[in-house]
Parts: sequence; structure tokens; C-alpha cells
Amino acid sequence: MIYDFHVHFGTTSQGKKFTVDDLISAMDYFGIEKAGLSVLAGVDMREQNDTVAEAVAKYPDRIVGYGYINPRDPKAVEEVHRCLKDLNMKGIKFHSWKHGYYPDNCPQLDEVIKAIEPYKVPILTHTGTATLSLPQQWATVAEKHPDVTFVFAHIGYYDFGYGCIECAKRLPNIYVETSGQHELPVLEKALQDLGPERIIFGSDWPYKYIGSEMEKFKALTLTDEMRKAIFYQNAKKLWRLGDELV
Repeated sequence: MIYDFHVHFGTTSQGKKFTVDDLISAMDYFGIEKAGLSVLAGVDMREQNDTVAEAVAKYPDRIVGYGYINPRDPKAVEEVHRCLKDLNMKGIKFHSWKHGYYPDNCPQLDEVIKAIEPYKVPILTHTGTATLSLPQQWATVAEKHPDVTFVFAHIGYYDFGYGCIECAKRLPNIYVETSGQHELPVLEKALQDLGPERIIFGSDWPYKYIGSEMEKFKALTLTDEMRKAIFYQNAKKLWRLGDELV
């Protein structure tokens, strides 16, 4: 059983177009049962989230929807409630690098997170791109909101992996997601310092190749229980999938 916590579709920065059917085909090929989807392509927050809702409606047993929120948009709080209440999405995606704000110096962000908190959904946020998406910046936000679960995508990417893990060690409401992090010592440190209970498999498809994202785990020493936690149980728990909570 594999759940992928982090996928997209649409037109990438390279101009390649991917549809939800392309996503489902990739999931089928690699044996992924469910995937957490946000759409980054475009500039209109509501249109992006409507595209996710349409994908969930088409494949309700395969796609888990995330609302993609720009906290600097005047309608950000309204859009949070629409996504989480009306559209029944299971998470929120932030990308401070793409939306152009410093997460530790964005007053609107606190108001948006306060709106998210009652829904008990995870926040997936891009980390590892200087200077707007450092894990240390997002850790400052997570510390201010201890009752909200944050998932730091990419474990801080290429330059900030170790620092990302140090942030998560200090704050128990932070999980780390593995896409794009190919430094084995960083993955090993995450296992050692956080344990498999706070590590979540994600691919970041189509920006990353799912096969490569799965292959790197073969270099780690994982028990069956550790693998289940990383590839399935942690996502299932954070998505709050009915009576299947673990």
C-alpha cells in the first residue's frame, strides 16, 4: 500500500502539460493508491482549487484534495473555508517562494492559519528554496501554531536538509516529506532523529519522477513497520480518512 502525499498537475515551468488522467496513469504504473493533489499552474487561487475539486470528483477514491492558498490574497480566509468546508479538502498547501512572501514576516499568514486550525487538516509547505522558503522560517510559524500539523516538503531540499530536521526535532507538530531529497545522510538522519512516525513519502510528480523517489528508499535499512509508516500510515492519519485512522 502506497500513499503519495505530494503531487500536482497542470502546465509546469518547462511548459509541459499534465492532466489528472496522466497523474492516475503514473499512480497505476507505480502502484500508488491515493495521492494528495494541489494545482500550482495558473495565478487565480479559486480556479486552481476548483481544478483540484474537479479531479477529486472524477477520481474520489484516488485523489485527496489540498487547497492552495496565497495568504496575501484578500480572499485567502474565505478561500480556506470554501476549500475545507464546502469542497471537503483534506489539507492546505502553501508555497511562499512562488507567492513571494517571507513566512516569518507575513502578518496575513497567522490569520489564515487560525482559520485552518479548527478543521484539523495538515499544512503542506514547500521548504528549501532561499530566501523565501527556508525551513527555519516555517519553523517560526509552526512554533506559533502548536495545534496545527505542518509537513515540510523536500526535507529542506539540497542545502537545508540538516537544518530542517533540527527544526522538526524541536517542534513535534512538524513532519517531513521526502520528495526531492536525495542525500542519503539526510534521510538517515531523519530516521534517526524523528523516527518513521514523522516521515511521509511524497513524489512531487510531475516535477519529480516517481520511480526515483521510491528507489532511494532501497538504500535505507527499513523494517516492514517503518516502511508502512512512511509510505502509508502517516498520510492516512493526517488525511483523517474516516474510521481507518491509525
